[in-house]
Amino acid sequence: MPSWLPLESNPEVLNPFVQRLGLPDGWGFTDVFGVDPDLLMMIPQPCVALCLLYPSEHISKPRREELRATLSAQPSPPDQLFFMQQHDGIGNACGTLACMHAVANAAHAGVFSLRDGSPLAMFIEQTKSLTVSERGWELAKAKDLQEMSDATAAAGTTEGAGTDDAQNSHFICFVNVSGFLYELDGRTFDSEGVAFPVCHGATTADAFVFDAVTVIRDHFIARDPSSINFNITALCRLE
Repeated sequence: MPSWLPLESNPEVLNPFVQRLGLPDGWGFTDVFGVDPDLLMMIPQPCVALCLLYPSEHISKPRREELRATLSAQPSPPDQLFFMQQHDGIGNACGTLACMHAVANAAHAGVFSLRDGSPLAMFIEQTKSLTVSERGWELAKAKDLQEMSDATAAAGTTEGAGTDDAQNSHFICFVNVSGFLYELDGRTFDSEGVAFPVCHGATTADAFVFDAVTVIRDHFIARDPSSINFNITALCRLE
């Protein structure tokens, strides 16, 4: 199985990628400059997804264990939620999954339409009847998407761009699906080894950014408060 390269959390790098995926003109990622309310008010609206890049060393394992232990309290994911698993061996595809989760769920919600015949529109159509795990395997076999993703990785400007050095960081996505805030991490597995989305309760279009950032602040930043390696990008209407 080919190993995907890590993406850089930088709108100048991510936006050409999501445009090639099928995102329509006028939409794209923008930087989130901090988690203070005044800074969050600067995010263009509507905002339909937040992607978080975080230092995983002190966060991922204990948090995923807690989520697995409380899985029985989670509601059944809605049918319109687009979600897929990041299987072992696919490499650093978490940035690609975060981008695909962000764009696909906004399209499913009717916020915009993906361009006809675009790679993401075709992938969604081809995998719509598959399970979360099966959809992840299809991504692992999608050579065209990997080539697009790796070309995006090579365009990065930080140290390690275009290599397999993820600097121990991980990408996830937050979306509003049918009025509920979902955290999408293709590496959060249940006891059977199948990835599951995490519902954080009700939200609205107006409250989405603040609700998602509350989760980011309380469940991620609070676990490694001395780290400066947190980065948030927002998928918004830019014009």
